[in-house]
Amino acid sequence: MVFKSAWKNQKKIKEKREFLRKINFRPYRFFYMVVIQKLFTVNP
Repeated sequence: MVFKSAWKNQKKIKEKREFLRKINFRPYRFFYMVVIQKLFTVNP
């Protein structure tokens, strides 16, 4: 019983981590796009 609840908790933590990763990835991608565009406009 204890092992089962611990495994459930681990699964929840993993899902949370995946969710955070997805959320953190998007703004970084946007940021890189902006940086790349600025580089291209500065050095045509």
